[in-house]
Amino acid sequence: MQVSNDVLAVLSEARVEGNKLFLEGQLDRRLYTNTNKVLEAAGGKWNRKEKAHIFDGSAEGRIDDIILSGSVVVPKDDFNFFPTPEKIINTMVASANIQDGDRVLEPSCGDGRIVKAVAKAAKNLNIVAVELDEKRVQQLNNDPEIMALVNPELTGTSLELVNADFLSLEMDEKFDVIIMNPPFKNKADIKHTNRALDLLLSGGMYTQGGRLRGILSAGVLFREDALTKAFRERVKLLGGSFTELEDKAFKESGTLVKTVLLEIDF
Repeated sequence: MQVSNDVLAVLSEARVEGNKLFLEGQLDRRLYTNTNKVLEAAGGKWNRKEKAHIFDGSAEGRIDDIILSGSVVVPKDDFNFFPTPEKIINTMVASANIQDGDRVLEPSCGDGRIVKAVAKAAKNLNIVAVELDEKRVQQLNNDPEIMALVNPELTGTSLELVNADFLSLEMDEKFDVIIMNPPFKNKADIKHTNRALDLLLSGGMYTQGGRLRGILSAGVLFREDALTKAFRERVKLLGGSFTELEDKAFKESGTLVKTVLLEIDF
């Protein structure tokens, strides 16, 4: 569902408190009707008592997605999964400069397409792939292409598939490379990336030669909430960089949300 510029302007001026969105100012009937249609399509329901549109989760994340993409997109499943297009995967993998023998983490591996690209990039890799959706883990365990790529006897590369929530998963392993396209909803991309950066720490120091590559919502560039501002500062202190990806980079995956590539080297 495409969103007109006048409605986008209204949403940009709206006030958000948790799961509530409050429209500012007096809107004419036509503009209010159009804005209400967009909010309802995004999952917001008008509450007369609160005088606000109420969302099941954070209103801010849903509105940011609309403003960034100019459209209302509903994730294909409950896990906020939008597969990474091949062009972006190739860019990430090339940028990560994966070397023979590297230990690589993919924190939200989805349908495994990033894992496959990583496995082709070098030899004798130790790959750990985490996925919350149990059904996808089962599919990956039976994917003949993945099984061929990560056969230790033939390729020297091993794969450990972990069915878990990355944010709550305790991991003692240390990694050379973390490559990721985390979910964006409710700033999950920032939370996942912060957790990934923590895993590159050892004894208070970041892994020498460690690399992190991630796809994040372009909202990390402009949001002014405490979490986002602290994240930008962390990336800056680590010498990392954000590169805006081309508009509609994820169109083939069902979303027009603008994205950035995060690159950090230690």
